[in-house]
Amino acid sequence: MKQLTVLFLLAGLVGAGGCLKAHEQGGDKSIGFSGRVNIPVISQRGDKVFLQLLIRTPRTEKPHRKPLNVAVVLDRSGSMGDERKIEFAKSALTSLINQLSGRDILSVVIYDDVVEVLRPAGKMRDKRELLRHLENVYPRGSTNLGGGMLEGYRQVERFANKEYTNRVILLSDGLANEGITDPHRLNTIARKNKTHAISLTTMGVGLDYNENLMVGLAEHGGGNYYFIEHPRSIAHILNREFEALSSILAQNATIELKLGRGVRLIDVIGYEWNQEGEQCKISLGDIPSDVTNEMTVELQVPPGTGTLSLASGTLSYESDKISASEQPSFETTIAYTDRQEEIEENRNMEIQAKADVAVSTKQVEEAMELLDAGKGEEAERTLSAAKQTLLSSPAAAAAGAGSHINDQAEQIGSFQSLLKDSTDTRKAKKSIQYQNYKTQKNKE
Repeated sequence: MKQLTVLFLLAGLVGAGGCLKAHEQGGDKSIGFSGRVNIPVISQRGDKVFLQLLIRTPRTEKPHRKPLNVAVVLDRSGSMGDERKIEFAKSALTSLINQLSGRDILSVVIYDDVVEVLRPAGKMRDKRELLRHLENVYPRGSTNLGGGMLEGYRQVERFANKEYTNRVILLSDGLANEGITDPHRLNTIARKNKTHAISLTTMGVGLDYNENLMVGLAEHGGGNYYFIEHPRSIAHILNREFEALSSILAQNATIELKLGRGVRLIDVIGYEWNQEGEQCKISLGDIPSDVTNEMTVELQVPPGTGTLSLASGTLSYESDKISASEQPSFETTIAYTDRQEEIEENRNMEIQAKADVAVSTKQVEEAMELLDAGKGEEAERTLSAAKQTLLSSPAAAAAGAGSHINDQAEQIGSFQSLLKDSTDTRKAKKSIQYQNYKTQKNKE
């Protein structure tokens, strides 16, 4: 078996070499992409394996950001008058407008039960006129969120191409109760536009909006999701989104995984994916510069002996800042053994810890679904089970890796306290779901 392990290690080095070669050729100007497993040696009976994908983008040296092609879709329904939400939103949009340059394209769509284009898509050369029109927007009516989103996409589509960062920013404080309200249809629209390099960011304000819908739209749309509890924070969040848009390095990013013979994909935790045969595609949308992004792929490996090519992956993208001529790739191989000791000796505790944290976020999602169904006690038990599973992980006591486990266990403990102590379940659920979303997406 020692010879087998040596063969595996050599295969692993070859797989990593593709990623290292990309870095050597492009220095720190290339995008790094790699894949590592928690247990590179598994039982001959087969086992579940977690593949950790890592994307690392360089800091760009280009002095000027890419011009933006952005549609801001603003809810003006009657509830936006509560807590001066509409005033805070208008102030935040004013700040954004003042940061845009003449190279940027902006459109503004407002909606209640009626959808209105306050400013058609065009270069930012008439700020005073736009601000004057914005000042006259007041709350009224119900919420045709789907209609507003569709019009936002239409406006961005007029100028959408690879020369711009193309995004729709959708802000709402209420439930979609006019026009298209079916989440599946709305998600399909967002997903279709993402394939055309138009991404969608959603911002939920207050406690009355549908967080499941807003998270789903951001997931399928390839942008970001924000829970804005206090209206006065709208300006800060919109500015964060502007900074994120200003640092986009790659668009239309997609990971293509090819699975080894008999390997079954169970989930890509926290990400949208689709599979045809042995090929799996993970659509990422836009990727900023100077970030490290990780995702956990859950795989079921069949019984066997010797070695097995577990998976290979390629990252494709469009970018005007770095070369995409050589798409970064990796290949991972695992070895079979009949000795449990060898499995544990080769277990990668860092990857194990990250996988355990990712799995716990799925359990938190299950708890939130139970909460939606009015099963608060079951939700609390699910959170408790998630915490105990984390603490019993083989990586919990490992140096360095254990901190990932303990931090997540502590966060789940805070979720439990929030549910127990909160007098408003809406607030507790939105806060927990938002924190869990950020954990899955490696966001601060």
